[in-house]
Amino acid sequence: MSTLEKPQSSLHVHLISMHTSPLAQPGSGDAGGMNVYIDRSLRALLARYPQLSVEVFTLVTSPPSRSVEQISSRALVHFIYLPQAAGAHKNDLPAFVPDFARALAQAARRKPDLIHSHYWLSGMAALEYAPETPLVHTMHTTAAGKNARASADEPPEPEIRLAGEQKIIDAVTALVVNTETEAADMVAYYGADPQKIHVITPGVDTGIFKPLPSQPPTHRGSSTQARLVFAGRPQPLKGPHLLVEALALLPRDLSVELVMIGRSGTGYEASLLERAEELGLSSEVSLVDPLPPRGLAAQLRRADIVACPSSSETFGLVALEAQACGTPVLASKVDGLMNAVEDGATGHLVAPRTAGAWAEAIEALVRNPAERSRLRAAARERTLTMRWADTATALMELYREITKE
Repeated sequence: MSTLEKPQSSLHVHLISMHTSPLAQPGSGDAGGMNVYIDRSLRALLARYPQLSVEVFTLVTSPPSRSVEQISSRALVHFIYLPQAAGAHKNDLPAFVPDFARALAQAARRKPDLIHSHYWLSGMAALEYAPETPLVHTMHTTAAGKNARASADEPPEPEIRLAGEQKIIDAVTALVVNTETEAADMVAYYGADPQKIHVITPGVDTGIFKPLPSQPPTHRGSSTQARLVFAGRPQPLKGPHLLVEALALLPRDLSVELVMIGRSGTGYEASLLERAEELGLSSEVSLVDPLPPRGLAAQLRRADIVACPSSSETFGLVALEAQACGTPVLASKVDGLMNAVEDGATGHLVAPRTAGAWAEAIEALVRNPAERSRLRAAARERTLTMRWADTATALMELYREITKE
């Protein structure tokens, strides 16, 4: 690694995303809202601050076609391949944190002024790699938060993750969270120092996620038909199974189509389709491969309702993207989704998290096209003030404060 002194005005950041690449397609494998957050906030930072340069480090579990990808003149992504971790599942990755940290140190081209790590595995790698370097960390999700809100069919998070998160929170220079709810969780579950916590809200690309007259809602004005869209990694935490069960409880005079966008690679989505067949809903339930932003935006625009039935979300970017498209959202009344959706104004929060409650919420909104129209207008308006540029500004102010530049 070069030991050359940096110019006084420059800032070099190492961004660590160990378990998933920010360039990966959201909605597939382990890629989701965190990938969107890292990618969009990074690009906004680079666009606004020419003095910033960034190296991103991510683990790949199969030999990559290239070890480095230049994503701008001032940013590159290192794809770190560890033969001993070939084919490893996300749950196996804690054992490879020390190896990843050593490989990161060898791959780095410049010494960082600070490190920004995302998710607990990355935080542990950062502490191994450069324990004396200022560390900004974003959890995205926490074991304690997930365990506290998990339903009976969700396995608890492992003790090694709880211990790792505690170690990170005790050691960080700054902890970035999406909402005040998440900030409160950090204090309540981990005893985090409130002075280290910084609430920085994610944004949405309203240039891509926007209403288009050429792509209206599929059943605008209907009180008996609707297209319901779920977008995200299919897994019990996200709750798509609740939507399948809810459809079976709807009155027979309603015709609701459920489109699920995403692939987990675990076989969970196959179980959803099997359950739909058991319930006689094969023609009403479909699964679509993950889509790039413009394709996802088109699907969200065509939806009459977007559903986010998660048991826990630190924010819920899909809910925000749907609102930017002018689509009403039904979301679980849990942590971050209570911030992402303005209850009664841009959508409705659903509780309890049961198929019955979801069936009632879906039926009520399907039968009321005037309410859907009202929500559409307010949803778009709300997102116009939530920009990635603002997220980038807040992050840079924090970086400068930490490095005293």
